[in-house]
Amino acid sequence: MDYTVIVIITNTLVVLATFIATLYRIKIERDQIRTVRRNVDAKECLTSLRKYIKAERGSIGKMNEQELNDFLDYLERLGES
Repeated sequence: MDYTVIVIITNTLVVLATFIATLYRIKIERDQIRTVRRNVDAKECLTSLRKYIKAERGSIGKMNEQELNDFLDYLERLGES
């Protein structure tokens, strides 16, 4: 076998491996961006929740047990969508 064929095959394999690594890196970066966006949305949601809890603290304290359970169930499902 000629050395040039070996070099060409080796270079082709290196380029293919680099291409696959680049595609995988792009996938990881997309996932990272998606996670950052979710974190920002969650932070905004928590800020809004704190604001509403402060504003409605008296009403929450006066809720009967059923209303309070319904409210807590609502809070549990709040970020699921």
